[in-house]
Amino acid sequence: MKLHAIIRETVKMKQDDLPQSVIVEFVGDKEKQHFEILFNDFDPYREGIRKWDTWELTIKWKSEIFTDPKTEVKSYFTYLTCSKATPIHQMQV
Repeated sequence: MKLHAIIRETVKMKQDDLPQSVIVEFVGDKEKQHFEILFNDFDPYREGIRKWDTWELTIKWKSEIFTDPKTEVKSYFTYLTCSKATPIHQMQV
């Protein structure tokens, strides 16, 4: 799904092999919630994604189920991942 998002936290340069993430607020969200978006396929820092910019993000949902070995209770984790990003509005530097 394609969603417009405002970058809410500074994007840091990649330091290790873990996927990078960006904190965003989706345009039109009345509650102004912040969400973490994972970037597995490309580096958002190198793409020029910066705080206060608005980008159109192609978002996919990923789910992970964790079962506690002792209690066998399941926990569900949902991740938002981005496979493509297109700038809508960028702040001038």
